[in-house]
Amino acid sequence: MPTYEYRCSDCDTDFELEATVAEYEDGLDATCPECDSQQTPRRLGSVMISMGDVSPDAPQGGGCTPGGGCC
Repeated sequence: MPTYEYRCSDCDTDFELEATVAEYEDGLDATCPECDSQQTPRRLGSVMISMGDVSPDAPQGGGCTPGGGCC
C-alpha cells in the first residue's frame, strides 16, 4: 500500500498516511497528529525502483559517464 508523506505547516511535524490510490484520489484527511492542524501539504517522498535481475556486467545507475559531457 502506498505511503503518503506530509509536513504540518503550523508545527513542522512530519507524518505519513498509508492509503490505497483510490483512497488518495477520493481525498485523505491529512490532519496533523501533533496539533490537529489541516495545514498539511504533501511532501515528496522517496521512491524505490526495482531493476529486476540485472547482469553483474550491466552498467548501474545513471547514464552519465565521466568526461561524457552529459551533465
